[in-house]
Amino acid sequence: MKLSQVAPNAPLRVVRDAQFDDLALLGTGDGRVLVYAGDAHALERLAKTGAAAAVVTTAALADAVPASLGLAVADHPEAAFYDLHRWLHASGEFYWRDFATVIDPSARVHERAYIAPRNVRIGVRVVVEPNATVLERVAIGEDTIIRAGAVLGSEGFEFKGPAMRQGRATRAEWDYGTTNVAVPHAGSVEIGARVEIQANSTVDRSLFRLATRVGDDTKIDNLVHVAHSVRIGSRCLIAAGATLAGSVVVGDEVWIGPHAVISSGVRLGDRSAIVLGSTITKDVAPGERVASDLRVYRLP
Repeated sequence: MKLSQVAPNAPLRVVRDAQFDDLALLGTGDGRVLVYAGDAHALERLAKTGAAAAVVTTAALADAVPASLGLAVADHPEAAFYDLHRWLHASGEFYWRDFATVIDPSARVHERAYIAPRNVRIGVRVVVEPNATVLERVAIGEDTIIRAGAVLGSEGFEFKGPAMRQGRATRAEWDYGTTNVAVPHAGSVEIGARVEIQANSTVDRSLFRLATRVGDDTKIDNLVHVAHSVRIGSRCLIAAGATLAGSVVVGDEVWIGPHAVISSGVRLGDRSAIVLGSTITKDVAPGERVASDLRVYRLP
């Protein structure tokens, strides 16, 4: 998809055309994506977004965008970006193509489990226990176990409204309207092979094309929340009550202790460990063992 093809459907103007395969937030390292940058601080993060192919920003910031990237300008870049997302979600097959649900004959799905009649793939020897819910746009790999009451593929928590200013001085003048408007979740969930998701845990589907992912051999305890667009590696252990906020990236063989909270967009390196009850707001290096890094301070 080219910027010039979609520009008529959002309040933006193309300065440099470019091809993109998905939309994403700043920090994404996969694919060839369109992002937005609403202020100078966001442009600093753009330099670390290896997958960025094009950016929507303001006319005042346009000269700071590298010439190698596609560029569109808008009075309100975030609003224009999500208007474009809504149009892509509603207008065609950019994000997804529907299919009839496929359940391998060897899978054991309890009669009180709910499986959506379309857009689900359940692999060899999968077990789905009573009252588990598998909604649309979910793929489950071989030998995986979905325990009672778990929910896969639920709509995530993404709304645009006045509270999104979050007390940040940099957002004080941003126009978020007067009410909360839902952002549709156009993506999917991929559960790898030999995963176990225990009772009453939730895995939300992704905002954009790149799926929310749980890697092979990862085990997730009871009452864990995996938000939209989270990417979890292989052989991880995530204990009861943990919360992984949107777009968190977890490496391989990571331990996340009970009731830990991982803030949105944080990256946990391979073999890192998060101590029980921790609140993590910054990236964690590979092999590092950390407790809370949260402090009370004024955010920019």
